[in-house]
Amino acid sequence: MARKFSSVQAAVDAIARGEVVIVVDAEDRENEGDFICAAEKATPEVVNFVMGGRGEFCMPVLPDICKRLEVWPLVESNTAPLRTAFMTPLDHITARTGITAEERSVTVRAIVDPKTGPSDFVRPGHVHLLLAKEGGVLRRAGHTEAAVDLARMAGLTPAGVLCEILDDQGDRASREQLLEIAERHNLEIISIEELIAHRRLSEKLVARVADADLPTRYGKFRIVMYSVKYEDQTPVALALGDVSNTDRVPLVRMHSSCFTGDLINSLRCDCGDQLRMALEMIGQEGCGVLVYLPQEGRGIGLTEKIKAYALQDQGLDTVEANHALGFDADMRDYGIGIQVLKDLGLQRIRLLTNNPKKTEAFSLRGYNLEVMDQVPILPPPNKYNAHYLATKRDKLGHQIPLE
Repeated sequence: MARKFSSVQAAVDAIARGEVVIVVDAEDRENEGDFICAAEKATPEVVNFVMGGRGEFCMPVLPDICKRLEVWPLVESNTAPLRTAFMTPLDHITARTGITAEERSVTVRAIVDPKTGPSDFVRPGHVHLLLAKEGGVLRRAGHTEAAVDLARMAGLTPAGVLCEILDDQGDRASREQLLEIAERHNLEIISIEELIAHRRLSEKLVARVADADLPTRYGKFRIVMYSVKYEDQTPVALALGDVSNTDRVPLVRMHSSCFTGDLINSLRCDCGDQLRMALEMIGQEGCGVLVYLPQEGRGIGLTEKIKAYALQDQGLDTVEANHALGFDADMRDYGIGIQVLKDLGLQRIRLLTNNPKKTEAFSLRGYNLEVMDQVPILPPPNKYNAHYLATKRDKLGHQIPLE
């Protein structure tokens, strides 16, 4: 049987044991896999194995270590494509040359030792420090942040070591080759995308920042505003009735923002119709929640959505237009919306959606929320959105009946 990707928890457990894991990033980013392990577990044997990746041997750290050791950005103006934050490379003062696996191991473990200071190291050295962003992969979807996150999640000092994995020709190892390497060495292998999803599921990232009564034509709702840790977004919840009452199974709509449909009643999509229909259905039930998520254009943003509209005017469908702009067909994530529902006290819901991806989001590990029923929400089509709806049905799997 072909090797498959591991669970994030399996990778975290391996890191805690001092093992090396493989982490891959998105195919449209660097499209590479790195050997990664926790810095405080970086024995000479582990360092030697990691260096076998044949890329650059680096050590991701957080700002507190850089401040303690007085290391600074390697260049004044970082023009690297992904802004990887290279800092002053170090060797431990006891190193002869600093190049060996044993000497790098000594340097790495001294860097994470809180008792060391600037005078314990010489510079420049052979351990290239990388400054990770606070918030990890939720702020930047890179290997630097993944290494720090995995160490932290394993209960270790949030610092790691990594090395890119090259193939025999010196090129980036492909996904298939990385899976073969993981199989050969019995390593856990995960993607940064999975790590992001896991953190959004398992960590409480939302916090209430304001709430008030909001009478509407659909009923008297309670509007609740949320902030999201490490992210610049403001989800909104509209709750009607006692949604935490376990005797009832409230209707829930997870609605991604659509300026054109929700605000100005565009006929190119069914978003505005679904928004108003959902509020009406919740109002008739007397109990339910609508979560409004800032995920314009299936996650690509308003400007890019209008660019996609222009491509659709030239004959592309909505999926083809996204691909032509370099995006996936649907880049939305519902983890934050589910956290909002948890914060509101919901345990069981009836989900208003035609999109199976939304229903599947609730089955991911880490949530104690059960979808009891998927309730269709089907506004009548019009001549402007008929092709759009057919594409959602045929290419995205939305459960929209044939005409």
